[in-house]
Amino acid sequence: MQDGQIIKKTELDSGIRVLSEHMPGVRSASLGIWIESGSRDEEKGEEGICHFLEHMVFKGTNSFTAREIAEEFDSMGADINGATGKESTVFFARVPDENIPRALQILMDMAKEPKLDPKDIEAERQVILEEINMYMDSPDAVVQDLIIENLWDGHPAGHNILGEAEVIRNMDKKMFEEFHSNNYVGSRIIVVGAGALNHDQLVELVSNLSEGIEVGSKPSRSAPASDPKPKTTIMNKETEQAHIALGAKGLPRGDPARFALALMDNVLGGSMSSRLFQKVREEMGLVYSIYSFTALLIGMGMVGIYCGTHPSQAHLVVEILEEELARVGAEGFTEKELKRAKQHVNGAFLIGLEDSYTRMRRIAKAELGGEEHLSPEELIERINKTTLEDVENVFKKTWMGNGLSLAVVGPLKEGEVELGTKKARKD
Repeated sequence: MQDGQIIKKTELDSGIRVLSEHMPGVRSASLGIWIESGSRDEEKGEEGICHFLEHMVFKGTNSFTAREIAEEFDSMGADINGATGKESTVFFARVPDENIPRALQILMDMAKEPKLDPKDIEAERQVILEEINMYMDSPDAVVQDLIIENLWDGHPAGHNILGEAEVIRNMDKKMFEEFHSNNYVGSRIIVVGAGALNHDQLVELVSNLSEGIEVGSKPSRSAPASDPKPKTTIMNKETEQAHIALGAKGLPRGDPARFALALMDNVLGGSMSSRLFQKVREEMGLVYSIYSFTALLIGMGMVGIYCGTHPSQAHLVVEILEEELARVGAEGFTEKELKRAKQHVNGAFLIGLEDSYTRMRRIAKAELGGEEHLSPEELIERINKTTLEDVENVFKKTWMGNGLSLAVVGPLKEGEVELGTKKARKD
């Protein structure tokens, strides 16, 4: 850590890393127990176990029932939740400062000793299956998972975080116990706090609460996905809109060009003034929702575009998206666009710093990705130093690099929407 940085870090003998950021003038704190294990770390036949286990942690421990966990946090005036991602699982809470010790005690107990009662497993299995059903009724979510599967075909990072229904039906207590034993270990646990807290006191609390946790081993993620090949997937489904996603190879976590990537994404489709929003929605009125996005994982990444339109217009919208990408590739962006993107990205970042959860999550994501912990001033400086050439180079490396993949969910058949059917038009 550099002198003067707000973020402090301590690694315990158990391998647990404790990181914190004190926020003056607030009376609460956000606490997160991050497990360096996500859906990309699941073996064949385990798809969905990370997410299922995240649910089971809330069903009680050897010390607290599920009801007691809920009542404890309610009585503290606190919020508690969990989330599963491609590379991590987190249990987090936002609590008034006087309740930090108690909240951390319960969160650590949940991570250390989930009860995993077979009756609870069976009940939660039905909840998970209903969650999968709900997800299948959300075509905007389904299409984004389809584009990920297209790009990372055959790689564990490509499968759905929720898992497959048939796999979920076969999970039992032994599977959960083995997965928990291998993944909820010291070297994969990161405790992060942001807000009204003291780092040394947080370290002491975690140290006292982590007795019995083995160091274990870090996840093996040495095999990144191969370069994606252009692919089109159409899921025929009776929907009012055709949900469309374009995707291409992106950048991995920690890539020095990630600041240029953020600005490129903002100019392309990350704001109301972006190229895609102005062209496809404001000028042509073809969509209600359209945006671009990025995903940066360890050793791999993707860039994407999502929009929804009437099925009869799907082919036209895809043509226009390709045209706009081709136009940027040929003509580049403008200094005016870059300046506006810098102001937007920096402004959104500064606004986010007012929230302790956003700060806690930012610290954890940097630590999980092996990135340096930048102060707000350092991050803004990196953004401001990014040149137009940097942004255009990252566009060529991503969107113009290995070809596009397309996914569509809607009342369409194969061949009704395709890539490369029309060259860019001259306006």
